[in-house]
Amino acid sequence: MDTFSYCVQIGATGTVPVKVNSAQFDDGYKQVSGVGINSVAETWNLTSKGSLADMQKVRDFLTSHCTASFYWNNPWGETKMYRVKADSITPNFVTGQYVELSFTFEQAFAP
Repeated sequence: MDTFSYCVQIGATGTVPVKVNSAQFDDGYKQVSGVGINSVAETWNLTSKGSLADMQKVRDFLTSHCTASFYWNNPWGETKMYRVKADSITPNFVTGQYVELSFTFEQAFAP
């Protein structure tokens, strides 16, 4: 399995939604349980900046990993499996030879 080893900009933001089922009763009691074995799946909004040639390599990696998982070491220092969110790859051409590439990683649980 591939590993995403390109540099990303400092200041990555993530979300860690926890999927739960809940039932609220009339007496105020609320029952909560997790949904499935993978009820916590994080996402990371990331940006990589660099020369056109370098960002083409990053873009190629990203587009080839919308359906295939890869390993990435997240800002917490944990190596987990992720996929690229298919509609998240956004290039910004600052100049003709300098590109900012924004994208989102979604945690995966199988290759």
